[in-house]
Amino acid sequence: MDEQPTSSPDDRSRTLAGARSYIQTLPTMERQIGMMAADGAPVWEIAQQTRVSEAAVARTLDGIMAAVTGREIAPVETGGLGADTDPGVTGGYGDTGFGALDTEPIPFNEEPEEDG
Repeated sequence: MDEQPTSSPDDRSRTLAGARSYIQTLPTMERQIGMMAADGAPVWEIAQQTRVSEAAVARTLDGIMAAVTGREIAPVETGGLGADTDPGVTGGYGDTGFGALDTEPIPFNEEPEEDG
């Protein structure tokens, strides 16, 4: 079963048209997408003009609509480099397929002085 959007494109355009001052504060790409949608451009046209996928445009518009209407959105978990399967929690450091990594700094080693 296909999910139906929570609002029609016309409703979205009206909502975004009333939020132009907020849209002006967004980064360049999000601002361009938001302004085009506020002007009534469909998602496919915005995607073609901005050279991003329709899915990316839809996600951006969903985020803008959530901010404008006060709807909460689920945070996206991001992670760093690493070998674990859930990098958003540990950042990828710690146990690996080769055993645990020592995350303590290496002690300062000095060459012994020669007596002479």
